[in-house]
Amino acid sequence: MSEAEGKFLDALYQGVSDSSQLTLALELIQNMFGCRSAVLVMVDARDPTANFVETSGTLLQSLQLYVEKYAQIDPAPARFLSLPAGRAMSTDRLFTPEERATGQFYNEFFKPIGLIETLGGPLYSSDGNFAMIALMRGDDRPPFDDREAAYLEQLMPHITRALQLRRTFFRIDSRNVGLQATLDRLQAGLMLLAADGEVLFVNAAMHALTQQSDGFVLGRMGKPLVTHTDARRRFDALLINVAGGGAGGVVAVPRARGRDYAVLVAPSPASSAQSDWERGGPRGAIVVVHDPDSGSANTSEILEQGLGLSKGAARLVAALAADHDLKTFAESEGVTIHTARFHLRSALSRTGAKTQAEVVRIAVRLLRDFALAEPNPVSST
Repeated sequence: MSEAEGKFLDALYQGVSDSSQLTLALELIQNMFGCRSAVLVMVDARDPTANFVETSGTLLQSLQLYVEKYAQIDPAPARFLSLPAGRAMSTDRLFTPEERATGQFYNEFFKPIGLIETLGGPLYSSDGNFAMIALMRGDDRPPFDDREAAYLEQLMPHITRALQLRRTFFRIDSRNVGLQATLDRLQAGLMLLAADGEVLFVNAAMHALTQQSDGFVLGRMGKPLVTHTDARRRFDALLINVAGGGAGGVVAVPRARGRDYAVLVAPSPASSAQSDWERGGPRGAIVVVHDPDSGSANTSEILEQGLGLSKGAARLVAALAADHDLKTFAESEGVTIHTARFHLRSALSRTGAKTQAEVVRIAVRLLRDFALAEPNPVSST
């Protein structure tokens, strides 16, 4: 393996997760063949977000013109894709001299930007998914020969594998981004710790809690720390318990302003990719922090739509689910206690509940499913 080939392969496989390295790889292979331009195309019919075109050299400088005016009449891609996967051939062999002499694309675009011939081929092609690579020379070097076509064919399996890995990587990355966005919408603070205590993920709500510096602060390496001494000991003991295979537990974390946080420490699920001995080792932990004083602007709307309540009844049930009673609801809403009782009767009728406690339990289950709140059901009737 030559030094140039080694650099190309190194950049190519780094390009699985780093787009700048993939660009570098294309520039390196262009130089290896003494060409003026190169292009790498991947189309995924099932996932259009995975589609991309990477270009370098002369074609990159004229890419906008190509896309806007000449891409639809470029005959080369269809000819290349008619070849068996992994086969490379030059346009001097794919097209007759007459086709090249009279071709609109060749004479109006390709030749005027200084390009003469292309060497390329399909990396794979099936079910609407395909990828291809093409190298374009100018008149400053001789025509492509059989030796160069064979050499490109030796490199094509590497390029194919890198693109397959890249597609898989970005699909996984896309799912992770979606999952993170979902967790960031949770009202509860959430933290995921590795078995060695390393912070793997902290959602937006947990970041907001630490910024208040009331009950939690942000420690070294971005790890939220409990400020209250006794609560911190209990919290650390639960983490040790989880690491040793225990079930964890709940700890109350006092704060200066507001009611105590309720903190759940539980073992994180073992990965299906882990071996048996890895599953038996130390476990990571999931930490969930509930703020009993937090509210959601969407709570009454969710109850209104989800349970078919009137606006007034929905606001009442939301208040009851947040541990208020009819009197405090009436005072906060500026209505009479009779109006509050009317809303309660309406909520009981719409939900089929027999008691106030039952309608609150129904609301709590709905809100938990929507991850909007974890209120404590009241026991009054």
